[in-house]
Amino acid sequence: MPIRTLAAAVALMLAGSAGALEIHLPPETAAYKPSELPGYQLVQRNCMTCHAAQYASSQPPASPRAYWEATVKKMKKPFGAQFADEDMPAMVDYLVKTYGDERGAAAPAVAKTAAAAPAAAASGKDVKTLLAANGCMACHALDQKVVGPGFAEVAARYKGKDGVAAVAANIRNGGAGKWGPVPMPPFSQLSEADAAILAKYVLSR
Repeated sequence: MPIRTLAAAVALMLAGSAGALEIHLPPETAAYKPSELPGYQLVQRNCMTCHAAQYASSQPPASPRAYWEATVKKMKKPFGAQFADEDMPAMVDYLVKTYGDERGAAAPAVAKTAAAAPAAAASGKDVKTLLAANGCMACHALDQKVVGPGFAEVAARYKGKDGVAAVAANIRNGGAGKWGPVPMPPFSQLSEADAAILAKYVLSR
């Protein structure tokens, strides 16, 4: 085959494969099982950033505590998940008692641990405290998309509308499909008043 003919054939093949392939994923509906264990809120906040709750529910049900410890450590290093080392024991405890071989173990009636401190701090009325305590800035930025939309993008969608109630409800209830395929976990531990404070801040951007 002449060189020019071969070159033309290769060029046609490359051109045919250069088109963008669009893949549309269905909205994520899986959610972590609610629990009074302090690790529940930590897993909600830290794990949903990168993968769905189905990852936990699809693990072998007979997985022991050591398996979940290794899994959580792996998420932090080498994969780079952004959560504090002191939160790991509570996260492992929730996962093994909810999805592993300790299922059915009674949750403590009142969990007063260091891992529960972020949720407790959210009872304050200062917006900076609420943002930090609930890990909002792990998934959002002021003016650009991170995992979820930037606050400015949310504010633009609700411009000219009374969106405080709607945004506050989205914060407390979570949801999927409104801003892309990655679901937002519910922050049901927030009071309606605190959710409204966060909503007003988002809409003010």
